[in-house]
Amino acid sequence: MSLTTAIDACDLRALIATHCGAPAARGLGTKGGTIHDPRPGMQEADPSFSVWRNRAGTWMWKKRGRNAGSGTAYTFLISLGFSGPDARAELLRFTGTPDQGFTPSTATEKPPVDVLALAQEALADLRAVTHRDAEALRRRLTPLHEDHPAAKDLARRGLWPPSELDVAALGNDLVFAVRGPTGRVVNFKRRVHGAARSKYSVMVPGHGTPAWCNPRYGQASRLLVIEGELNAAAAWRVIRELGLDFDVQGLPGTDTTPFLDGLDREVWVYADADESGERMRARIQDLAFRVGAPRVRQIPALAEGDFCDVLGRAGVLALADVLHAEQHQDVEPDSLALWPAQLEVQHAARLTPLLGVTQDYAGWPLMARS
Repeated sequence: MSLTTAIDACDLRALIATHCGAPAARGLGTKGGTIHDPRPGMQEADPSFSVWRNRAGTWMWKKRGRNAGSGTAYTFLISLGFSGPDARAELLRFTGTPDQGFTPSTATEKPPVDVLALAQEALADLRAVTHRDAEALRRRLTPLHEDHPAAKDLARRGLWPPSELDVAALGNDLVFAVRGPTGRVVNFKRRVHGAARSKYSVMVPGHGTPAWCNPRYGQASRLLVIEGELNAAAAWRVIRELGLDFDVQGLPGTDTTPFLDGLDREVWVYADADESGERMRARIQDLAFRVGAPRVRQIPALAEGDFCDVLGRAGVLALADVLHAEQHQDVEPDSLALWPAQLEVQHAARLTPLLGVTQDYAGWPLMARS
């Protein structure tokens, strides 16, 4: 079909430069990258618009937070205000693709989704934050004291003092380090104080949005994969104080990818009781079984709020029963049909293999402490 051919042939970087101006595409290299939203009227303070090529070689885009969206060159034009027919015509013109009209597909079913291949692609370019980038950021930060607005917000969530998090302040906002399984910092996240929407953003563009891993990751026999980094920190506080046998990965979004390291253990999954949360549960369960997990347990969504909400309001013991097996749905690999894999738009920020060795967590190095 002409449109599919045009989408596959279109260089999205050039399309952005043509329709949004060359400065808008600055920062996109041969593999793409993460830039400020180039679309008119959608200015933002921190880069969150990612461009990359998928395994088939087609250019893709994704915008997180406010004005979120994702897709191909065709959907990018739609997001600029083009109608469907006009977007199709512009793509054909831009790529020089002959218009052969619309030919209905004769395919009767879609090929099965390879969740492991998608995850490996999403994690393929992940890399640790360089010392230079970390030092440049550290000079902008200040220590987080208990009377700071971000510290009070952590206290309301049961996360003060923040022994689980390597934290600092940027103005009134919270900044925390996101570490991979080996302990290397893979990115820093900023949580905007008082924002009604789009509270989180990455501080180092081009490193994606990796999962948050607990200190000394890899020593437990079970893994909890949970929606939200602060929820993961809350879960880790419960696990540490009660001596439970878990590691934790906190996903920054329901459509993001956990590290595969350690996913071959018994895996527990927690997400909100909404459509995106159910899709995350399905995808993580399928992925865990593909990696080699012997079983997956689904923790029902809490009626009282997220992990950090309950921890802040009722304390550690209020979450103790949540992490006990008899209350949760235990799924064996031969019952995968309970949670079928879902087709999802691939991740915008392509990540690279984590390098380095496990660090000593006795002192978190984000901020020098006096």
